[in-house]
Amino acid sequence: MIAASDVTKGVTIQVEGEPYTVVNLEKVTRAQVDPDIKVKLRHIRTHELIERTLDAHYPVDIVPIDRLAVVFTHWDGEFYHFADIGSDNPDDPDEFQLPPDMLGNAAKFIVDDLELKMLLLNSEPVGVELPSSVIMRVKSVDMVGRFWRAIMEGPARLETGLAVMVPPIVSPGDRIRVNTENGEYMERV
Repeated sequence: MIAASDVTKGVTIQVEGEPYTVVNLEKVTRAQVDPDIKVKLRHIRTHELIERTLDAHYPVDIVPIDRLAVVFTHWDGEFYHFADIGSDNPDDPDEFQLPPDMLGNAAKFIVDDLELKMLLLNSEPVGVELPSSVIMRVKSVDMVGRFWRAIMEGPARLETGLAVMVPPIVSPGDRIRVNTENGEYMERV
């Protein structure tokens, strides 16, 4: 157990009996009172975001989460398949299978050969940790109607089905970088 004031971004803590990763934190100070810690948390399994305000001296349980470097190999229609990058035997790497519901919103960003971190709780996979951005291929772009005229952007459908607002320089077949935190277009690559 540690005090809430010692919690840092990226640490996994237990809140109401469930494991949450600290996405963001902010110390809120008030005159002549110990500061409160305002934290934004993401549930390990469901990826649900919640916000809590903790007293700086509130005891917090740290949840031991192991992070294993993996690469996405394929989707078989039922499970996402990942291979351990750091396997001792590169000819026969350890393989993990995760159902889409265990990935939550992360499934929208998973493309072939994507390297990411598998989250292990008690040696069991519970989810994945995406990189901050992912390069994805554009399948279609709709640059007509109200989107184009009003904001000079239009919706693009990406290879995973994710819809992203893009500028007019983007066309079908282009590869773009997408922010995995908010799902927004970053740049054309």
